[in-house]
Amino acid sequence: MKKALFIFIILASCASPEGGSEELQPEIFKSKIDGGATVLDVRTPEEYSNGHIAGSQNIDFKDPSFDANILTLDKARPYAVYCASGVRSGKAAEIMRQNGFTNVFTLAGGLKTWKEKGLPLE
Repeated sequence: MKKALFIFIILASCASPEGGSEELQPEIFKSKIDGGATVLDVRTPEEYSNGHIAGSQNIDFKDPSFDANILTLDKARPYAVYCASGVRSGKAAEIMRQNGFTNVFTLAGGLKTWKEKGLPLE
């Protein structure tokens, strides 16, 4: 019984919070984009100009108006959020969730893993 309870606690702690964000591997992230998710690149404009996922919208996480900028988005849409390594996108997704966004997922390892898989950039 103790073992079953321990396993349940471990699995529950690894699950995404209700209405939270989910971290996806590049191929699955791409399938969500192909399925119509809005793609948000939360890197700086300089990083964005050096290559980004096609169709992505750049909303700089470091910009002081980041919170205001995301509040202009439709909260009901699915959002695929990425950055360089996954740190900023994770924080951005959490802010989005706290502001009522219900379908937000991030790219595991960020654009670094996207490139490692040989997936396309603009």
